[in-house]
Amino acid sequence: MLTIALEDDLKRLRDDLVKEGFKVVDKTMVEHADALIISGMEKNIMDMQDIRTQKKVIDASGKSVREIADELREFM
Repeated sequence: MLTIALEDDLKRLRDDLVKEGFKVVDKTMVEHADALIISGMEKNIMDMQDIRTQKKVIDASGKSVREIADELREFM
């Protein structure tokens, strides 16, 4: 099971992502997560890993939970 960390302003997505089969933790637990979902990124760093954590970073801006889940599954 893939563990993902959510930025605080994305906590509304938690239940839906759990229903999609992911373990969801707060951003403070990012060191224990496989990926980080954030609410916005600079275009030039899209789809890059977070340098500090070496985690896959997904920008959730304008995406449905299904689109986010699909990106996470591709990462697996």
